[in-house]
Amino acid sequence: MGSLKKAWMVGLAVAVVLCLSGFVHAGFYFESEQVTVGVPGQPPGNKLIKTYLMDNFSRTDRSDTVSIMDYQTMISYELNPLSKTYTKHDMTKLRGMGEMEGASAEQIQRIAKQMADSMKIVPTDETMTVAGYDCRKYDVQFMMATGVYWVTKDIKGYKELRTLTLNMAKAFEQNPMMKQMNVMAMMDQMEGFPIKTIMNVMGGQITTTVQTIQEKSLDKSLFEVPKGYTLVENR
Repeated sequence: MGSLKKAWMVGLAVAVVLCLSGFVHAGFYFESEQVTVGVPGQPPGNKLIKTYLMDNFSRTDRSDTVSIMDYQTMISYELNPLSKTYTKHDMTKLRGMGEMEGASAEQIQRIAKQMADSMKIVPTDETMTVAGYDCRKYDVQFMMATGVYWVTKDIKGYKELRTLTLNMAKAFEQNPMMKQMNVMAMMDQMEGFPIKTIMNVMGGQITTTVQTIQEKSLDKSLFEVPKGYTLVENR
């Protein structure tokens, strides 16, 4: 059950934080530093996050996990490099946290609407240079979290990246929970790619800053489960 919840949250994070996919020949690779302070249930400290985006695929590498999503089949994989195991999830069937608690379809719909209604994105006139990019500030509110996004259009290949990520967000229309939230429409209000995000969550703070971003060719094997890994049941 915990694994299902985690997979759903990974999908949500891709759609909401990246929110940005489509048919392009090149891929994108970027590295981000994430600093967590005082968030219940999350270890404090700094993390390096590596993200790969390609036609209909995304991959996120953290210190102890690798998350892979196939937006054509709507299958996600969570890999544990230490134990050489992985779990597999059908994102079209993951309705969200409510379903895991035995909620009815109506309750799930209501939860989704509440989440969608809680999302507020407000542009400001504030600008700042982050990691060498000219960025504009957006104030963001989502459920119990508040924060700011610093976004830019100055990335090389920005149009291709924007198309790539928007089509990825559109893929979540296949998921009943995500469809109700209409994440793509909400996030399209933000004109630019998020270079720095600062989110205040449950008395703590998570700051994520993109350090480097490159448009480059990526090997499709990056988005496949490596040989030697064992499938384990979802928990």
